[in-house]
Amino acid sequence: MTSPHLDPETHGTTFGKITVTVDLGLGDCIIIAPGKGLVGQEVPSRKRFNTLDEIREAYRTQNWLSRKPERHPHAGDIARALKFAGQLLKAAQERKR
Repeated sequence: MTSPHLDPETHGTTFGKITVTVDLGLGDCIIIAPGKGLVGQEVPSRKRFNTLDEIREAYRTQNWLSRKPERHPHAGDIARALKFAGQLLKAAQERKR
């Protein structure tokens, strides 16, 4: 089976402008968010989270940043995407036990 990370348009879940792909086999997720390019244009930025602990910490940070929407307009959507990914991965890990 191929990784869902290879085709985020088909296998990703979208929260606003944020896309998250979750690979249950590897136990990780990738968040794709708009970032700033060299000339100020939007370019996609990818960040991989390899463990549930990394996802939890990133969720806490993004949830905190979402309270400052003028400075971090996508933080709330990133927090929702991380929560979604964490729930999927946790459920998959519990089924394996």
